[in-house]
Amino acid sequence: MPSRTGCATSRWSGAEGHVSAADAQTRIAAPSVVRAVGLVFCVAGIAGMIITSIANSIDAAIAFGFVGATGALALLLVGVLVPAVERAASLDEEQASRLEERVALLVAAGANEDEVRAAVDAATELGRRSRGG
Repeated sequence: MPSRTGCATSRWSGAEGHVSAADAQTRIAAPSVVRAVGLVFCVAGIAGMIITSIANSIDAAIAFGFVGATGALALLLVGVLVPAVERAASLDEEQASRLEERVALLVAAGANEDEVRAAVDAATELGRRSRGG
């Protein structure tokens, strides 16, 4: 069931089934696609440097070197950032789950659910503003 807390980990139904809002915001391109493109850039850069060096075209060899370096940078960034984002998302999911449990406890104790959720939304917005998000 979708979360009603209004937090960044609330769920919506996308093409891949239920996807958290944090995943939807960060998934511009799948990491495997970025890795494949980075690998193609690396291979093309190395091959281009070899061919243009044999052809004695130093400027083209330098250009292909930049292409290879761009691919290597993409591979490095994906290797570093994807695990960090996945760890952060799992922590967000755990926090959202704990928050939902606490809301359910308050409602079970007699609190008005709409008022509790409004307070959670206000606290979430306050937290976003205070950290500049």
